[in-house]
Amino acid sequence: MPTPLKLGVSYLGNRFLKHAARDLAEISEVCDYVVHTFSEADLYFHKKAMERLFAASRRVGLTVWADPWGFGGVCGGEAVSKFLLDHPSAWQMLSNGERVPAACLNNPTFRGVLKEWLLHAANFGAQTVLWDEPHPYLSLDLELQGIYTCTCPTCQALFRQSYGEAPPPKLTPEARQFRLQTMRNFLQDLMTFAHRKRLTNVLTIYAFQGIPEYDELWEQAAALPALDSFGCDPYWRWRRRRNPRTHVGMYAAKVVASCRARGKEPHLWLQAMRLPTGAESEIAEAAEAAVAAGVRNLAAWSYDGGELLDGVLSARPRRVWKAVVSAFQRLRRSYERHTATH
Repeated sequence: MPTPLKLGVSYLGNRFLKHAARDLAEISEVCDYVVHTFSEADLYFHKKAMERLFAASRRVGLTVWADPWGFGGVCGGEAVSKFLLDHPSAWQMLSNGERVPAACLNNPTFRGVLKEWLLHAANFGAQTVLWDEPHPYLSLDLELQGIYTCTCPTCQALFRQSYGEAPPPKLTPEARQFRLQTMRNFLQDLMTFAHRKRLTNVLTIYAFQGIPEYDELWEQAAALPALDSFGCDPYWRWRRRRNPRTHVGMYAAKVVASCRARGKEPHLWLQAMRLPTGAESEIAEAAEAAVAAGVRNLAAWSYDGGELLDGVLSARPRRVWKAVVSAFQRLRRSYERHTATH
């Protein structure tokens, strides 16, 4: 049996069901699933709205993914973290003693809030959790000086348990391994909890390579026992312009190889935001490159071409969405023809 083609898109910002119903109907014409950003603000203030959005999505035949968008400043997304305001003692601590606005991944209170979030996501009807670009606090300038996170009291105690001494003031091989261990344990703990609630775990990490520690993180993340699908977001027009076919094709092949070796489903994100006039056709090029490399689960960020957020606004957002629709329709027709003849 050929692997089915799955197509999705993220949906964010709107919490009015009447408006969302029209959008979701449009999404359901070309997509199999919708990724709802479910931020801290939603958890505290919009629970009823999120429950209605999830239900409306399922009514039109969409599988519902929930994304802890911007949670604690350690998940991807532009959402502001209320947790950091309420729990300043849970911030990560740099090895120079400075606190930074990102929740410590070992902090039990932070993990507890995320598990509360998972309970609500499951109860509201989500079927999948997108662990969206989880990361410790990173500053390239500080990293070059050997200053790192996290060395808060919780992490100090855990480091002593593992290495028999206090965390060093500058990065060492042991400090790098502890950071990897922290990320691995954080994800496995939450993914295991999600599985208990019958949620599928999808992990997206940054499309980045060339630094040994990050390459090791890639391989360790792809091998997490409670993980179901692994992928990345190789946006070809972010800090600089890249060829969409080459850039996306390379990362798609890397994701497929990592997943194939570990029995995970590969997925990939397509850039459908922050696109200048005339670049909309690149979405189809990127999608075709991903499928040619073996990816059968593709999603676009985001539904509206980035229209909601200044930082990712496309020059012509509706044309970006139309380009996504066209690319997805073409992919589906081509895939159906291919599977019918094999």
